[in-house]
Amino acid sequence: MRQGGAHSFFRFVLGFTIFIAVSFGLTYAVSTYAVAQEKERQVGAAFQVMIGNVNASDPWWKVW
Repeated sequence: MRQGGAHSFFRFVLGFTIFIAVSFGLTYAVSTYAVAQEKERQVGAAFQVMIGNVNASDPWWKVW
């Protein structure tokens, strides 16, 4: 069976739109998770600095 050109085009557009929507959704979920993890890490590091548990001679990259 041969499909019409318009039908094939609209199927392509629908599939491509679904692909893009899923990609954006996945990107949003992963970036939201990463931001939450980084926020938690930064809050922990700031708390350690505020209570004075960080040695002043430690370089900044070892504090975290």
